[in-house]
Amino acid sequence: MSFLSNVKSLLSSEEDNKGSSKFNENPNFIQRPSRIKRSLETLYEAHVHIAIIFDDKTEHTSRVLSITAEHILFDQLNNLAAHKKMVKGYAIQVHAKHHAVPLNFSTTVLDKTSDGYYLVAIPSKIYHPEKRSFFRMSLSEIEKYKFNSMVQFSENSVSGYIYDISYGGLSIAMHSEAYIKKGTVLSPASITLKNGNTLHVELTVRSINKTQRNGVTRIGCEFLDMDSSTKKSLHKFITECERERSKK
Repeated sequence: MSFLSNVKSLLSSEEDNKGSSKFNENPNFIQRPSRIKRSLETLYEAHVHIAIIFDDKTEHTSRVLSITAEHILFDQLNNLAAHKKMVKGYAIQVHAKHHAVPLNFSTTVLDKTSDGYYLVAIPSKIYHPEKRSFFRMSLSEIEKYKFNSMVQFSENSVSGYIYDISYGGLSIAMHSEAYIKKGTVLSPASITLKNGNTLHVELTVRSINKTQRNGVTRIGCEFLDMDSSTKKSLHKFITECERERSKK
């Protein structure tokens, strides 16, 4: 799947669900179609090996070869008996992990391709016991991307670097002494991207974690409404960081 088509798909789905603020819930299951698609694309982009589990509890290793709106394409199984079981209508369990977090789901085989690969249905939900509806990607091991903001309607400034980021929010390692509490709005706020450009956003503080390490305070924030251009820039930035981290 091309990067451009991936971004267009994400932006379209975000617009359809504009107004949702459930970024910090822990539903254990990903059920929104756009999130399911993105989770599957993450497995594909990270070249994650998956376990296909049959009804007799046997496991066989495969990987995601491609994803469309209608189906997922899985690689061939090495076991001939298992390969013969992968026929239309056969129910399977799929277990995978990304950054040590499970991504498990049930699906059915739709068909086999002429060269023996398996077309399976897009699942209706994915078990994902994360604390957030979005993947958080650590940036501290890649580069210290600068963050600067003001506490809305005040003269208090907030500065630091981005600890991790997702499509729904980010975590900031804050060095400043500004008084912050849950519900504080950070606006205007800016993120310095890897190409030197600046992304302008607004955020709401959702969590605060003060540590003794280097006097840094970690604050977790949720993005407020973004226009489509800002979303596109954010998605591009995260994708580029994902690729950079996968190379390390």
